[in-house]
Amino acid sequence: MLPSYQINIRSEVQAVPWVDLVRILEGLLSVKFNFSTQPGPGKRGEIIIEDGNEPRPAGSQEVTPSLRVSREEMQRCDSKPIDMQVRFTDDPNVPFPFRSRSLHTKVAVEPRVLLLNGNQRVLARNERGPVWAVAVEAGVKHFSSGFALPKIPVGGSLIDVLNGERFLEILPLLHWLREICAGSILNGPPLRACFIFDDPNLHWPRYGFVDFRQIAAQAEKENYHVSFATIPLDTWFTHGATAELFKANTSRLSLLVHGNDHLKQELARNYTPRERATLLAQATHRIERFENKIGVPVCRVMVPPHGACSESMLEELPKCGFEAACISHGSLRAHNRNRFWTRSLGYLPSEWIQGCPVLPRWGMTGNTTNIILLAAFLGQPIILRGHHQDLKNGIELLDERAAFINRLGTVSWSNMTRLCRMNYQWRMDGHICRVRPLSRKVVFRMPAQSTRLIIEGSESEFQTGWQISCGNGTDLTGRVGESISLPDTSSDEISMVATPAITSLLQNGANGSPSWALLRRLLTEGRDRFMVHRN
Repeated sequence: MLPSYQINIRSEVQAVPWVDLVRILEGLLSVKFNFSTQPGPGKRGEIIIEDGNEPRPAGSQEVTPSLRVSREEMQRCDSKPIDMQVRFTDDPNVPFPFRSRSLHTKVAVEPRVLLLNGNQRVLARNERGPVWAVAVEAGVKHFSSGFALPKIPVGGSLIDVLNGERFLEILPLLHWLREICAGSILNGPPLRACFIFDDPNLHWPRYGFVDFRQIAAQAEKENYHVSFATIPLDTWFTHGATAELFKANTSRLSLLVHGNDHLKQELARNYTPRERATLLAQATHRIERFENKIGVPVCRVMVPPHGACSESMLEELPKCGFEAACISHGSLRAHNRNRFWTRSLGYLPSEWIQGCPVLPRWGMTGNTTNIILLAAFLGQPIILRGHHQDLKNGIELLDERAAFINRLGTVSWSNMTRLCRMNYQWRMDGHICRVRPLSRKVVFRMPAQSTRLIIEGSESEFQTGWQISCGNGTDLTGRVGESISLPDTSSDEISMVATPAITSLLQNGANGSPSWALLRRLLTEGRDRFMVHRN
């Protein structure tokens, strides 16, 4: 059990409009917030809310790490977010990957310009002056932020204040809390990325503006991977040369599953358990038939059509052999409005919903710079999705996005199966390696000094044991919280699989689709292909 770090907020609780924010963060981090108007002796950190614009007293010898934030100013309900440019400095206290970057983003309230004393170093500034700073006194860090902490709107969730358009107000708080929890915080997964295009099938060498051969060549040249979410209904025919292209370029091209018939709200309807199992069994049957006949593997990751997927369908996915789903945070919330877990969407590397890992994804166009940087900061996979129309002006769009991502550091570009299996958090505790799986199967390279393994998590998440396969052929079993002795594998790769495998109520996928569903899909595909000729 990880420790709970006590954080004092120097205020009465009723005077703080962002109470919902800190309660959400308590469920995501090993912290407990307490409200008191007096300094908090014995606490691991303290948040101080400032009214004026006085500089922080220098040499105050405060022994508790602190974060000073601005008190929220009154806002009109109909006020629009403020566009702002911020420049991060190259100070080592600026978190990865924001250091030395200039970004355009939005805030709810204009930040207060900080008046600095001689001990403070600027971490970020806007056109008016410093808005984020730090002072280190007697080895203790004291941060100051000109931003008021954001208020979660009524009926809203964390993603309302933590997204590609708006995250500056909360960034100083998240970075400070990570520093407070550094002794127990788990390291995020490695940088990993994939591009996804919805709808393309392998009927011909092209699908609309998607040219498979061109993408394979550019992906090899510029170092990226593209996965195509194909519709199981479309697997009735495959162009032989296109299949061979995919088989010859598995490191750059792959397939995953896009619904079943690609109907409206296909995975979000109010089905009976048997109807859900039947639908997914049919999709699985079609994909298996395609793989056996063509020899092109398909990742068992579900991309719901239009992002529409219910909590009940997510629960069913692992029972039918799917390793994960890939859905945007916004779509998850939109189709599960009454679920309490939607309040905390957006901070973790991935979501765990009813036993199903859900990886986030974002649009290929728009403010992708902020999206990519925020995903890297949070340890989330960088998954940008689009449709064939996004390549209307050329494949350079992918080249540009990939170049920016690759400049972040060493990035693992892969198909969605491998990306899912890199979905974990970890840390060393002496010679004990603590691993928190974020998927039902993970592949992890043990640090050389590891002699024991502890699987982090809760029984509510993992109501199963784990089968652990070591690099030297040794097989082990364990449960959450157990200390497992490791053989002398010397930083070998291990795989961890949740056992026993859960199975669906129904495994017969022989049922057909209504004839109008096939006709609808043929007309849609014809439109997409004709679009190229019109341009």
